[in-house]
Amino acid sequence: MDSPGSPGADVLLVSSGTIGRSDWTAALVDSVELRSLEAALVSRGIAATEVQDIAAAAVRDGTFAVAAGDIERCFVDESVDEPLLPVSTGVAPDVLLAETAVQLDVLVSVSPYRDRVVATPERSGSTEEEREIIALATGRRNARDMAFALGRGLHPVTVAIAGMLDDGLLEIAPPDTSFSFSHWGLAALRPRTGAELLPHPRPREVEC
Repeated sequence: MDSPGSPGADVLLVSSGTIGRSDWTAALVDSVELRSLEAALVSRGIAATEVQDIAAAAVRDGTFAVAAGDIERCFVDESVDEPLLPVSTGVAPDVLLAETAVQLDVLVSVSPYRDRVVATPERSGSTEEEREIIALATGRRNARDMAFALGRGLHPVTVAIAGMLDDGLLEIAPPDTSFSFSHWGLAALRPRTGAELLPHPRPREVEC
C-alpha cells in the first residue's frame, strides 16, 4: 500500500532520525547490489525489526489515507513494481480493513484533507507535539500537510489535531484564511455539518 495522502516509510525513517538523508540516499544506491533496501539499512546499524515496524506503519497509514479520501476510479496495473520496503510477514486484508474501519469510526470531528486549522489566539500547547502542530497551524495546512511537514503518520497527526480542536487549542480556519492559490479550479468548500467528513480532492487514478 502506497498513497500520496500519507508519508511513506522513507519519510518516516528520515524524519524520525532513524537514518540521515545522506545515509538514506547511500542505502538506495547499495540496495541495487544487495537487491534489498532493508538489507542496506540493516548494514547501517538499523535493526531489521525497526525497519519492519516502520514499513508496517506506513502500510496501515496508507490504507487510512485512501479510506479517508475519495477514489474516483480504480484500475489494476499488472506492471507495478515491488515496494522498496515490503512488510515481510504481509498484512492480512481483512485485518487491515477492520483496523481502518475502527480508525474512521473514531475519527469523526475533522477531515485530514479538507479541514485546514489555525491556532487559537493566546493558547499554547502543553506537549512538544502540540507545540509543533500549533507552529504549523497557519490556516493554510490540513492534517495531510502537517503529516508530511512533521514526518509522522497521517492518522496519528489527524487524531492529535482532533484532540486539539476539542481542547480549544486549534480552530477550523475560515474560508478567507484557508483559501490559497492551490484551490484554483477546485470545487468550492462547503461548510462542515455535524460530524460529516468531507473528502479533499484526491488523485483521479489509484493503483490497487
